[in-house]
Amino acid sequence: MYQLLMRLPYPVSLPKLLLLGFALVALPPVLALLGAYFSLDQLSRRSEIAITRATAITRDSRALSEHLTALERLARQQLVLADEQGLAAYARRRETFIETADRLGLHADILDTNSGLDSLRAAEEAIWQNLQQPGLSQSQSPALVEAFGAMSDTASSIVSQADARIEADIHALQIEAAAARRQLLQRLWVLIPISLILALGLTALIRRPFRQIEAAMRGLGEGRFDIPIRVAGPRDMALLGQRLDWLRTRLQALDAQKTRLLHHVSHELKTPLTALHEGTALLLDKVTGPLNTEQQEVTQILASNCQRLRKLIENLLDYSALRFAPGDLRREAVALASVIEQVVADQKLAAAARSITIEAAGESLCLHADRDKLRVILDNLLSNALKYAPPHSRILINARTEGRYAMIEVCDSGPGVSAELAPAMLEAFVQGPPPEGSPVKGSGLGLSIVHELVTAHGGDISLQANHPCGTCACIRLPLTEPITS
Repeated sequence: MYQLLMRLPYPVSLPKLLLLGFALVALPPVLALLGAYFSLDQLSRRSEIAITRATAITRDSRALSEHLTALERLARQQLVLADEQGLAAYARRRETFIETADRLGLHADILDTNSGLDSLRAAEEAIWQNLQQPGLSQSQSPALVEAFGAMSDTASSIVSQADARIEADIHALQIEAAAARRQLLQRLWVLIPISLILALGLTALIRRPFRQIEAAMRGLGEGRFDIPIRVAGPRDMALLGQRLDWLRTRLQALDAQKTRLLHHVSHELKTPLTALHEGTALLLDKVTGPLNTEQQEVTQILASNCQRLRKLIENLLDYSALRFAPGDLRREAVALASVIEQVVADQKLAAAARSITIEAAGESLCLHADRDKLRVILDNLLSNALKYAPPHSRILINARTEGRYAMIEVCDSGPGVSAELAPAMLEAFVQGPPPEGSPVKGSGLGLSIVHELVTAHGGDISLQANHPCGTCACIRLPLTEPITS
C-alpha cells in the first residue's frame, strides 16, 4: 500500500494534498464507526422487540392464571347462589380471559402453545355452558374443581413455556451482542493498521517534496550549482522547485563571473608585480650599478613587499578554489610527523631570522588525509604563529589522540586573541590586530583557508581565546576516512 501511495499522482496544491491525506487517514475509523453504529442499531432494535415481546408474554401468561383463579371463584359462588348477578360477573371475567388467551395466541408461533390455549378455551366453554343450565347444585362442585385444576395445570405449562422462551431470547441476545463485539474488534484490528499505513505513507508523500527542497537549498548553500533541482510534488511545490532551479542557474552564472573576474584580476595584478619583482631583483643584484645604504634599504623594502603581495594573491586564488571545490581531496595514509617536519623545515629561515624556536612534540599519528592540503593547513598555522610570536620565543606543535580524532595544536607566545574576535577570525577577510612592528597587514584569508580545508576533511578548528601563553590554534581531524552517504 505504501508503494502504491508513492506512485499516485499528486494533487494540484499542497492544501488539497493535506485535505486528501486527512480524508484517507480518517476513512478507516469512520468506516469502523459506521459499522459499529449499524451493528448496535440492529442489536438495539432486536433487543427492543425481544423486550417488548417478553413483557407482553409475561404479563398475559400471568394474567391468564389470575383470570382462571377468578373464574373458579365466581363459578363456585354461582353453584351456591345460582343468581343472575353472579352469572353476569362470570361472563365479564370470561370475556377478559378470552381476550388474554387471544393475545397469547398472537405469540403461539414462538411459544408453541396453540394446543394448550385451545384446550383452555374448550374447557372454559364447557364450564360456561354448565353454569347457564337451570338446576345447578353443589353436587357438581367436585367436577368443577377438577376441571379448573386441569385448566390451572395447562396455564402453568403455558407460563413455563413463556419463561423458557424469554430465557432463550435473552441468551440469543447475549450471543448476538458477543458476536457484535468480536466483529467490532476484528474491524478495529484490520482498520487501525490500515490507518497507520496510510498515515505513514501520506506523511512520506508530503515530506518528500520538502526533503527535496531542503536538499536543494543545502546544495545551493554548499555551492553545488551544477546539480539541477527537480521537486516532485503538488503543482505549487513543483513551481517552487522550478524557482529554486532558476535561482541555481543565476547563482551558477554569478559564480562563473566571479571566478573569471577573480582570475582576470589576479592575472592582471601578477603581470606588473612580476615586472616590479624582476626590476627589484636586478637592483639588488647591482646590475644597474652599486647602491648606497639608503637605496639598498628601499630596494629591500620593495622586494619584501613584492613577495608579500604575491603571497596575498596566491592566498586569494587558493581560497577561491576551495570555495568552489571544497571536497576535491586526494586522501591517503599520511604520517603526521613527516608533514610537520616538512613544514618546520620550510619555515626554518623565517624562524631563525627572529630567533624563534619551533618544537614538535606528541604522538606519532597516521591520518587518512590529503597530504598537500594538510601541509597547507599546518603551514598557514605556523606562519601565523611566526608572525605574532615575539623574538626569542618558542612555538610548540603538539599532536595527540582524543577518541577517534587527532588533535593538533599550534601555540605561540604572542599577544593572544580576544574572546570576542576568536570565532570571527575563521571567516574570510577578518583580521586580528597587526603584529607589532609589521608595516604590512595580512589578507585575512589564512585561517579561512585552514577552516575550509579542515571542514573538507570532516574536522573542525578552534582558537583558544586569551590563551595564557599567547595564541593556540587547535584542529581536530578524524583518524580514519569518514563514511559518506
